[in-house]
Amino acid sequence: MITIQPFSKTRDGQAVYSVKLKNKSGMEAHFLTYGAILQRLIVPTGSTQTDVVLGYEDLGSYEEDNYFMGQLVGRNANRIANAEVVLDGKKVQLSANEGKNQLHGGFESFGKKVWSVTDLGDAVLFTYTSPDGDEGFPGNLETKFYVKLEEDNTLAMRYEATTDKETIVNLTRHEYFNMDAASGNGIINHQLQINASAYLPKTPQNVPSGELKPVAESPFDLQKPVGLKAPIAAIDGGFDHNFVLNENRGDAPAAQLISQDGKLKMELYCTQPGIQFYSANGIVDFEGKHGKIAGNCPGLCLEPQHFPDTPNHEHFPSTVLKPAQRYEHDVRYTFSYE
Repeated sequence: MITIQPFSKTRDGQAVYSVKLKNKSGMEAHFLTYGAILQRLIVPTGSTQTDVVLGYEDLGSYEEDNYFMGQLVGRNANRIANAEVVLDGKKVQLSANEGKNQLHGGFESFGKKVWSVTDLGDAVLFTYTSPDGDEGFPGNLETKFYVKLEEDNTLAMRYEATTDKETIVNLTRHEYFNMDAASGNGIINHQLQINASAYLPKTPQNVPSGELKPVAESPFDLQKPVGLKAPIAAIDGGFDHNFVLNENRGDAPAAQLISQDGKLKMELYCTQPGIQFYSANGIVDFEGKHGKIAGNCPGLCLEPQHFPDTPNHEHFPSTVLKPAQRYEHDVRYTFSYE
């Protein structure tokens, strides 16, 4: 069942709609046309339901938010060093919104735009056209985001994009997951598995050095489900690192997240080569629709994407999109409860 209804208006008067998808099992996904934000993801847990993503009740809080809460991130996820890329043999200067770097597409990127929405009957289509020069990126980029809620409690999502000039495209989701948010607890007692035998070390400028480093015998070894308290404590500032997903990512989950009591599990499947794990150490005493979550690490992000700063590393999988090409990627969140 799909319901689209008015939600609010932005500060400049644009209408924003709430888009609700519900399956026969009682799972619900509530999106906003502002930022294609996932406001709620409600999962059946026995005789109750659990909302597993952080967020806000009102549009104004999303407009003020600086955490990319629940957004679709674009044109480029993560960081580009010195906010520079080379396209068609020419240096292109992008907007720099994190020191000298660009982060998550710039100051007013896709998560701050109002998207159009279409009910397709069994799915929903969000569309947004980013104009030539938007945050410095060349080309008019037409972006499509398909959402379907399947009966096995899977939220299936697909990105597509086309351009009329050579440009950079690397889209992701920025949900903050917390399986126990209603309790007021953060995520350090969750278990996490990431199907990656290597990760990308970072420079002091917070971009990849270019090395692919094995996770073995380090806090980055999350190849089996691991309680997060010790690994997060072992890394200065916690996790904000990109993991290099193993080649079987189409058949096996790229990641699994398990609640503190071990009963609720999410499997994340994707077609991207990497996943950014952000443990949100810098977010303290977060207050949103679940109330206050004391301390830091109120939620965690698992962001399927191409590698950070890809345009500056020739050996990374390319994020260049040319006019004759179509950008296509899939992400699936599948939930189970025991």
